[in-house]
Amino acid sequence: MVRATAPRPSSPTSTPAPSCSSRPRTARSAACTGRPARRRCCSGASSSRRTEPAGELPAPGWVRLGNCHGTIRVASHDASVPRKSMTRSTWKPRLKRSGGPLYAALVDALAADISAGRLRAGDRLPTHRELAATVEASLGTVTRAYAEAERRGLIRSQVGNGTFVRDLTEADPYSPQLDRTRIDLGPTAVPIVPGDLGHLSLAAALTRLGGRADLAALSGYQAHAGSESQREAGARWLGLAGVPASTGEVTVCGGAQHGTLMLLSLLATPEGVLVEDITYPGVLSAAEWLRLPTHPVALDEDGLIPEALAEACRKSGARVLYCTPTNHNPTTAIMPLKRRQALVEVCREFGVTIIENGALAPLVAKAPPPLVALDPGRTYHIGSLSKATLPALRVGFIRAPAEARRALEHAAAATVWSGSPLLNEIASQWISDGTAEALRDARRAEATARQSLAASVLKGHPYIAHATAYFLWMPIPEHRRATELVEQAAARDVLLGPGHLFAARPGHAPNALRVSLGAASSRAELERGLKTLAELLGASSPTPRRMT
Repeated sequence: MVRATAPRPSSPTSTPAPSCSSRPRTARSAACTGRPARRRCCSGASSSRRTEPAGELPAPGWVRLGNCHGTIRVASHDASVPRKSMTRSTWKPRLKRSGGPLYAALVDALAADISAGRLRAGDRLPTHRELAATVEASLGTVTRAYAEAERRGLIRSQVGNGTFVRDLTEADPYSPQLDRTRIDLGPTAVPIVPGDLGHLSLAAALTRLGGRADLAALSGYQAHAGSESQREAGARWLGLAGVPASTGEVTVCGGAQHGTLMLLSLLATPEGVLVEDITYPGVLSAAEWLRLPTHPVALDEDGLIPEALAEACRKSGARVLYCTPTNHNPTTAIMPLKRRQALVEVCREFGVTIIENGALAPLVAKAPPPLVALDPGRTYHIGSLSKATLPALRVGFIRAPAEARRALEHAAAATVWSGSPLLNEIASQWISDGTAEALRDARRAEATARQSLAASVLKGHPYIAHATAYFLWMPIPEHRRATELVEQAAARDVLLGPGHLFAARPGHAPNALRVSLGAASSRAELERGLKTLAELLGASSPTPRRMT
C-alpha cells in the first residue's frame, strides 16, 4: 500500500461526506475488483485517492470515505506499530511433545520461531481466542502462555492493537551512557566522588608528563604490543591478582573489551565460543561482530557448572571458553577453588582453550587462584586498570602463553595499530609507584560503603552481591516483570539494568535486574535511587542473601 501524504490528524476526526450525484465506490467493492477505490467530487472529476484494503485499519493521515448521507469517524492508529503487524496473524506454533504444561510448550515454540527468524520484530501474534482455537486449548492456557512470554521479554502487548513480537535488540529505557539528568543504576561504573583520588592522581600525572624531556617520544606511535617497560608493569599488576606472568607473556591492549575482541579473533573457530548462560554483554557483542556463534553454558550461584560445560562441548564442537570466575558480571559470583579445578579438568578433557576475564578481579581482596594459575598453558587472562582505578585509563594487559606473543602483536596491529603511549605511560607509572594499588583500595572501600547502604535500603528484598562489588544481582518475584520495573523506574528518572542485556540465549532472559551502585555521583544520590526501587518492589521479601 502506498501511504497517503495527507497530514496525520492529532485526534479522531469527522470528515464531511462529499456532495455528489452518484454513490462512491466503497473500499469493499475495490477489494473485490483488485483496483483502488475512486471517488467523484461534486464537479464529477475523478480522484485517485485510495481507501484502505478490507480488514486493515487506515494508515496515519487516511480517513474512511463516507457518502452523501453520513460520515464515519475514524481514529488513526499508532504509527510506531509496523504496518504489516496490523494484518491478521498466521502464526501456528510448532509444539514439541513433552511432559510439561501446554502453556510452557507454547512459549518454547514462540522462542524457537523468533530465534529461527520465522517470527520477526513487530510481527503481530494471534489473539488469545485465535490461538486457543488453533491449538485446541483453553483461553486460560493461552493467557498464561502470553503472560510468561511477556515476562521473558519475547513479546509486547499494546492495548487496543494486539500482541507483537518484541525487538530483542532494542535499547529499553536503560542506556550504558551515563545520564546525569537521572539517577543511573545501570552501567558497571567506577564509584567516583567529588575530590576523587583518581582525579587528583590523574592531574598530577598529566603535570609530570608535560614537563618530561621525552614528551616528543610519547607523542608518537609505539610498539604494537607495548614497550618492554609497559609489559613489565603489566606483569606486576596482574601478579597482584594472583596471575603468574613474565614480561614476555604480556601484551598491552586498550582495556578488557579490546582484549576480548583480540582473543576471540585469534582463538575462536567457526564452531563458535562457549559462554556463561548469563554473561558480560561485551563478549556477546564481540562474538556477534566477528560472526561467531555463542553456546550458552548453565551456571549456578558458584558460577559455571562443569557438567553443563562438558555437555556443551560435546554438542557444539566449540573449543574456546570465555568466562569470569572472579566477581562475575552480572551475578557477582566468585567461583570456589574446587569448582575452578573441575572446570579446568573438563577443558583439558575436551581440548578447550580458556579466555579468563579478570577485569573486576582486583576488587576482590581474597579470591581463589585464577584459572590461569591452575593451567597457564591453555588459559589467556585479561586484566585491566579501568575498573580498579579510573575509567579514562583505557589500558589492559593480556597474559598468554609465550608462543602466542607474535600472533597477539598482529591482532593489536590489526585493531588499533598502536595504543596511546601517554595512557600506557601513566598506567606504568601508577603501577610502579603504588598509585594503582592505592586507587584500587579506595575503590574497594567506596564499594563496601555503597553495598552497606544498599543492604539497608533494600532490606527485605532478596538479591545477590559481595562486599566489594560495584553492583548487585536482583531476581524479581514471579508475579512481577523486570522490564515493567525498568519502565516504572525510568518514569521516575531512575535507570536500571534489565536482565535481558546479559542473556546469552535469545528469548530466555532472566527475570532479574542488575543494579549498579557505582554510577550514582554520590551516596545520597544512590540512596534516593535505591529508595525508588524499593518503593516499586513493594511487598516485603526474605532477608537478602549475600555471597562472601
